[in-house]
Formats: sequence, C-alpha cells, structure tokens
Amino acid sequence: VCPEVEAGLSVPRPPVQLSGNILEPLMTGRDDPDLDVSKQIQAYCSSRPAELSHLSGFVFKSRSPSCGLNSTPVFIDGHCVTETSRGLFARAMTAMHPNMPVIEECELETAERCAKFIDDVFRYRDGK
Repeated sequence: VCPEVEAGLSVPRPPVQLSGNILEPLMTGRDDPDLDVSKQIQAYCSSRPAELSHLSGFVFKSRSPSCGLNSTPVFIDGHCVTETSRGLFARAMTAMHPNMPVIEECELETAERCAKFIDDVFRYRDGK
C-alpha cells in the first residue's frame, strides 16, 4: 500500500511535507508552498483504511507525510514545530484500526523488535 501513489500523485512527485497546523496539518509542497495535495490524500484516507480491515499488522514508512507513525515533521511558516507527528494516512489507519499492530520500518532493524512485532501480528490475527 502506498497512499500517495494510490491517491493518484505522480511518480516521482514533488517533495511534500505536513504544514500549517499540528493537529490537522495539510500536505503541501516542500519547495512549492502553493502545491497542496491535502484534499487528494484526505479523500483517499476517508475510504482506504476501511478496505484494509483484513490486515493483521501494518509497517509504515518513517518520516513520511502520509505514512510516518511518530516521526513526521510538521512545519509552520517554514519552521519545524515538531518532529513527532503522524502522517495523514497513518492517522486515518490507526484511527480506523486502533488495536492493529503498527510499526515504522526503521523499528524493525533489530531481531528482537522484529520478532515482537511478528508475535503481535499473530496475536492480533488470532484474536480477530
């Protein structure tokens, strides 16, 4: 699942970032602040998470404006105001599936953490 591709953004696409508000950020161009793909991503996020209820876990891409779990920066007036926000798709996915095991790919670098995530996924699947 790649929210940006599935939402119809170009590949490659201009770099985007979260901006404007920590609680309800927009997804705007990093180099071109007039670029705003927020509505496109929000439309995708309003339906896609519900279609993924068959999953038992999800690995997110760190620092991504759509998929960062707890590592996405938010910029206001060109200044980073936090580096621990959640990407727009990650917000929608975790809201729709609050008990589903989720992790960022960078957290899977140790065998111990990877094994724990896999165990969590199997426990979640078996409890469904």
